[in-house]
Amino acid sequence: MSISTPQVPAQSAFRRIFVTCPWLPVGVIATGYWNGKPWHTLTYPMFSRADVQRLCELLPDLAFNESRNAVRHAEGSRTEWFDAEPHIVDGKLMDLYAVGFGWGWQLARHDTVPATHRQSLHVMVRTAALEWMQALADEDHVALCAYASFLLSGYIEQRLECRHRLDLSRFDAVLAIASQRLPLPGAVRIAVQSSEWIAVVDALTYLTDGEEFNALPQQARRERVIEAMLDQLVREVGGV
Repeated sequence: MSISTPQVPAQSAFRRIFVTCPWLPVGVIATGYWNGKPWHTLTYPMFSRADVQRLCELLPDLAFNESRNAVRHAEGSRTEWFDAEPHIVDGKLMDLYAVGFGWGWQLARHDTVPATHRQSLHVMVRTAALEWMQALADEDHVALCAYASFLLSGYIEQRLECRHRLDLSRFDAVLAIASQRLPLPGAVRIAVQSSEWIAVVDALTYLTDGEEFNALPQQARRERVIEAMLDQLVREVGGV
């Protein structure tokens, strides 16, 4: 029997993700949380109690133990417990459960996610940037539009770390690029799946003084900011 140890609460940039693994029925996806950087390998996601209860419905070997506040996995004579770990999620203390270390969790492909979940934006990226992002997406078997969204979520969280949520000063360079729209040689148009990070992008669209930029429709201003973010991210992380 193996027992997991609860951890001390810590401020973490958890984000919602769609995942799948060989243990789940074919075509079924689960929702969870992850606080790793998008370019890191997904070892195991964290699950809320509601996520865990759905997993228990899908996997008969899993059961939630109310008295222990833990998930029990029984396989033959082997029993494994996944105890609650307190974490800060969106400013609130929440119990998360690290279910299934070594189960082969992967980010789910976009085409298995309900189309109504998120709207898509369309942005221009350099060919070298596209190749870098596509290689990472292929490695994790994820559609490019969903992986670009995941990269943006990590980029924004990194910029906001250790700062007040209203302090957007670390995006000044992005805003300068977005307002000028510097030409991207050999640019290719791609779709990006919108997610919770769009609230930060929307806030940024109102912080530039450029008349030409401010005259654009809201969707166009969003896409200009996202183009600048992706380009900065690929240069800083991918070195391309």
